[in-house]
Amino acid sequence: MPTESRQPGATEARPARAVSSLPAPARQLLQRAAALYARGNLSGAEGLCRQLLQLESRHADALHILGLVAWRRGDRQQATDEIKEAIASDPTRPQPHNSLGVLLKEAGDLAGAEAAFRTAIGLQANYSEAITNLGNILCEAGKLAEAEAMHRRVVELAPEYAEGHNNLATALAKQERWDEAVEECRLAVEREPAKSEFQLNLGRALSALNNWREAAAAFQRAADLALENADAHANLGIALYYLNEPERAAAAHRTATGLLPASARIWTNLAAAQVDLGNADEALNSCRTALHLDPNSPEAHNCRGSALVLKGSLAEAIQAYETAIRLRPDDPRAYTNLGNLLHSQARFEAALAAHTKAIEMKPEHSEAQCNKGMLHLLLGEFDPGWRGYEQGLQMRRPRARLYSHHIKPWEGAPIAGRTILVSTEQGIGDQIMFASMLPDLIERGATCMVMLDERLYPLLRRSIGGLTLLARDDTTLSSIEQLAIDYQAPMGSLCRWLRPNLASFPLTRGYLKADPAAVQQLRQRYRKRCGDRPLVGVSWRGGTGEMARVRSVPLEIWSPILNQSEFGFVNLQYGPSRADLAVVRKELGIEVLHDEQVDPLTNLDDFAAQTAAMDLVISIDNSTVHMAGALNVPVWALLPAVPDWRWMLNRSDSPWYPSARLFRQPGLGDWSSVFAAVAEELKREVESAGPRVGGHARPNPPAG
Repeated sequence: MPTESRQPGATEARPARAVSSLPAPARQLLQRAAALYARGNLSGAEGLCRQLLQLESRHADALHILGLVAWRRGDRQQATDEIKEAIASDPTRPQPHNSLGVLLKEAGDLAGAEAAFRTAIGLQANYSEAITNLGNILCEAGKLAEAEAMHRRVVELAPEYAEGHNNLATALAKQERWDEAVEECRLAVEREPAKSEFQLNLGRALSALNNWREAAAAFQRAADLALENADAHANLGIALYYLNEPERAAAAHRTATGLLPASARIWTNLAAAQVDLGNADEALNSCRTALHLDPNSPEAHNCRGSALVLKGSLAEAIQAYETAIRLRPDDPRAYTNLGNLLHSQARFEAALAAHTKAIEMKPEHSEAQCNKGMLHLLLGEFDPGWRGYEQGLQMRRPRARLYSHHIKPWEGAPIAGRTILVSTEQGIGDQIMFASMLPDLIERGATCMVMLDERLYPLLRRSIGGLTLLARDDTTLSSIEQLAIDYQAPMGSLCRWLRPNLASFPLTRGYLKADPAAVQQLRQRYRKRCGDRPLVGVSWRGGTGEMARVRSVPLEIWSPILNQSEFGFVNLQYGPSRADLAVVRKELGIEVLHDEQVDPLTNLDDFAAQTAAMDLVISIDNSTVHMAGALNVPVWALLPAVPDWRWMLNRSDSPWYPSARLFRQPGLGDWSSVFAAVAEELKREVESAGPRVGGHARPNPPAG
């Protein structure tokens, strides 16, 4: 997490201007001494001040400058003595009191410093430097209301004083008044855009509001302005992590570790980005470095647990999470990570207990609430499930976001005659699934504006009438608040109100329609290769990180299915697949048809047509399943023992997709039983239908 904005240093003490009542020679010496001090010529300034003291032995300004010279040279005791002597010589001069306050603050005497600054202000009410320094002292002492008042006085006296706005932002940040802090930071940056510290504090304030995009831009500017500032690179890495840009995040953290290699926190943040990238070994190495630097870092142990989960070393991961909990028993993060791991092991009661513990510690911990909600959904408990799932909008890495603070979220209110903006949610599979609720909104009389992945727009235009599809470009985003919109909702947020229980799911089969001409053309093309054999589309890989490890199954393990020569198998896998197909061709002697003209990553309408051309789709849990189900193509989904929440438990059908049939692992990691069951079911289709598993005579899936 970003560190707090550092308290600004006290404004440097300055010598008073020359006093016109001095005799001309003395006045000239003082003016020259002040000028030399300002240019950093300490020896010259000291020599002139000593000449002045020969003319006037207790001249307050000369003593003050001598004190400042000693301060610059690091002789704090001499500096204090000289400045106290200047005050004794003329206690009515405010500048020596301010300088004394700076020295006392550096010595740790905050009470003495506060008194000195107050004396200076009492002597000169509009003395901006002393007011600034008093505000900083008060802020450091936790007297935030008075500190804020001091800094407001400064910016009123000098509206263009960038440091004043920055200091006010610090006082507001300490009160967690982040919107106001951001405003003051922006004012500071506008006045001195080239000051790295101001950009850094702007980024920190934006981070507190989860405005990661702007925060990353501010941190990038801070890093560009001060290439050796490890803090800027580290905070940039954090912002990029929350923007789901793990490669850039890891690069920023690597730069930060090079600049500050002794920081356990930065090494831990690098490990978190490496976990996101799926680089378990690199993440473990980074955690090892962090723990060498700080063996009692709960964050490092917690992150190590996540890396071990990615590695598949689950028993060690539990120990790492438990160590993090022991080191910091009041931190909910390790509890919810432990809950997720227990969830993945089908230890559902223990997982619920861990999430509940995290929420008890921090009721607003949205990650724990969302994870607990998804576990309730897996268990078929819709009400607590959707309530928890909705908290995913508040997470530091939210599942989706609202596009305007001024448009009300839709919470189930009557919507006839109203306009709702439905916006993008997570991956393509999620968007396809949640799009099943768009017809519900139209049927209720809503004007429905939709903003999601533009690759789905041709499919939606053909399939669901009455939608207004908005591009997700900067122009649209900047004009959202000018549109006549009554409500807004990320797609997943519709579930709580439109799918509150199993009875609320419609019985209709399919809600998306592929291009009929494209479907026919593809079927004819594939028939030339496969003859009259039923076309079976296959997809074997999906997800990222730990999800990919649990869900995906190497294609060569599909041999019980692919060996059935009565079927023509077609590649529906998105992304790179040539190497997988080559292995199957070489080791199993099986040719899975690959269509170079269809690329699901670039054209989902073509992919919809390809999917609709199949008689049957067999796939692990990925967007291919969602596309097939939405098109009402028979689809057999191969699920791990603990599947994603949407598939629930102990049923062979899905309320989301009536054309789907679910084949589940009987135990953790047992894919062999799944493939044996699917292979047996395909043989049964051949024996009973001779072999027709869809297309002309698609069988209905059995009820769960």
